[in-house]
Amino acid sequence: MNKDDSIDQKLEELSQLMSEAESEALSQESQRQEMDDFSGSLQEREKGLKAMEDAQQILEDELEDANKDLDRLQRELDKAMVEAEEAKYLRQEADGARKQLEGALYKVQEGVEDAKVTDLRDERMHKSHRALDINQVTKRPFWYGLISGITLGMLVGVIIGLGLNFTFGQ
Repeated sequence: MNKDDSIDQKLEELSQLMSEAESEALSQESQRQEMDDFSGSLQEREKGLKAMEDAQQILEDELEDANKDLDRLQRELDKAMVEAEEAKYLRQEADGARKQLEGALYKVQEGVEDAKVTDLRDERMHKSHRALDINQVTKRPFWYGLISGITLGMLVGVIIGLGLNFTFGQ
């Protein structure tokens, strides 16, 4: 072996070692880039997942609010239905009372019409063999009105006299 052969061989070995080192470096660089890509992709997915979790929370809150509104509306509907049933019952009661009142009014009108047919005069105009007395018209005795009028006249006279005396006497 000659020195040149040994140098060539050493160069070849060095070349192989460099190739292996370069290949190793290239492989590591490739793996590092893949890791960076994977890490970036993972971070973006985590951001997307966080955004989806936030959206899910908002939707859950909206669903809860909608359920509360639905429950409130159901209670209002139940209350309105109870009030409608009560109103229906009261209307039926009022219709029954109206029908009873109409029947009673009809009977009263029949009785009044029968009474009008039999006698159109009041009790003061009934045929009587005697003349009307003033006490029947005024519903009090005649002398009671006479005494009341005289007493009232005297009282008015005394008041007027006192008023004139008070006015002109001073």
